[in-house]
Amino acid sequence: MTMNLHIAMLAILTVGIGWVMMSAGLQKSALEWRQRRRVCPSCGHQMNARVCTHCAG
Repeated sequence: MTMNLHIAMLAILTVGIGWVMMSAGLQKSALEWRQRRRVCPSCGHQMNARVCTHCAG
């Protein structure tokens, strides 16, 4: 089974448009590479678990 030229072009354009949208979002700071550190609003320590271990203890 051979790939149709139209389907190949559609796939290439879709990936290209996705890449451009992702890079534009990163440049405008609408997207981030990593998840931000979660900080407990009560004590200000970094939260590694679902709840703050400093305040829950």
